[in-house]
Amino acid sequence: MKRNAFTLIELLVVIAIIAILAAILFPVFAQARASARKTACLSNMKQITMGMLQYLQDYDERFPGWNWGFFCNGGNNGLPRDSAAFWTMAIYPYVKNDGVYQCQDDPLQWNDA
Repeated sequence: MKRNAFTLIELLVVIAIIAILAAILFPVFAQARASARKTACLSNMKQITMGMLQYLQDYDERFPGWNWGFFCNGGNNGLPRDSAAFWTMAIYPYVKNDGVYQCQDDPLQWNDA
């Protein structure tokens, strides 16, 4: 008598082995993903730093003011009133990739609104 099929025990053993391997590998993949995101954030910070250093070189070692809009006499001169938005605009000619200003792990997403 020749058997062509697997027994129930053999199938359960194979499924158990696959489940154990998955349980071992999922945390490893999650750790690798977290490490990749950390590397991306560090790269973004380096690009922002390089942009700021280039800005400093062009403007006699002076950092961007905290808010240029504070000194205007009213009206909209096109400059942001928010200091964080201001310095991002100040170094924009040096860092033209908008993606560097947001960490991938940040739950808050930027939009154009």
